[in-house]
Amino acid sequence: MEEHATKSAIVGMGFEGPGAQNVDEFWKLLENGENHITDIPTDRWNNTAFYSPDPDKPGKSYVTKAGFVSRPFDFDNKFFNINDTEARSMDPQQRFALRCAYMAMEDAGLTREMLAKSRTGVYMGSMNQDFSGMYAGPSPAINNYTVTGVSNTIIASRIAFFFDLRGPAMVIDTGCSSALVAIHQAILGLRNGKLGRSFRLLF
Repeated sequence: MEEHATKSAIVGMGFEGPGAQNVDEFWKLLENGENHITDIPTDRWNNTAFYSPDPDKPGKSYVTKAGFVSRPFDFDNKFFNINDTEARSMDPQQRFALRCAYMAMEDAGLTREMLAKSRTGVYMGSMNQDFSGMYAGPSPAINNYTVTGVSNTIIASRIAFFFDLRGPAMVIDTGCSSALVAIHQAILGLRNGKLGRSFRLLF
């Protein structure tokens, strides 16, 4: 987004979600009225072991369907200068954020060189931390990258570090309104002059 007086504009977008791996596919999904809520596939987890029709049964879930992104662990970590061990320890949310930020940058016609060292901020909305549940107790999978890999606060920092952005980098958790509140805070940052008039904004 760019600031012009008191106006803000979307100049680039990136998207990954159930049924769509980019913005064009997402628009087609909306135009076709497609529903990508499906039965939980067995390659994600054995839902028969966890399902119960009783929503109050301890240790069980009564959910049988969900929206799933394709290939959640496919990630070109070398492109983002992340080693293999660290990549395996990263919450998929961090991977999606990096890819979507890069897609938004390309969509806006920007390059890393144009953004590097600029007063560009990253405002993210995030509320779930499901990935951290994989490291409960004395897990043998814990390593030097686990703390940053499971932390939601690192999502924005990943983008800021890779693109060498020098503005604020923050993750906002206000529940279901997280993304909207993050956008609001970003626009306030543009309008109060803290980020400079030539500011570009990545979500």
